[in-house]
Amino acid sequence: MKRTKKQQALDDARIQRAVTGMIIPMMSIPALHRHAEDLIAKGVDDTALAAGVRKFMGASCD
Repeated sequence: MKRTKKQQALDDARIQRAVTGMIIPMMSIPALHRHAEDLIAKGVDDTALAAGVRKFMGASCD
C-alpha cells in the first residue's frame, strides 16, 4: 500500500528520532532507512524501532 506524503513525513520523523545520537556511515543510510521503514510497517513502537535500528547497525554505532 502506498503511503501518503503526510504518513511518509511522520515515518521519517520517527526514524530521525530513532537514530538521533548514532554515528552512521553515509553509505549505510539507505539500507538503514529501508530497514526502519520495514520495522514501522510491522507496527513496532518507537522503543522497538530504536532498538531495531541499533541492532541493524551493530554495537559499534553507539
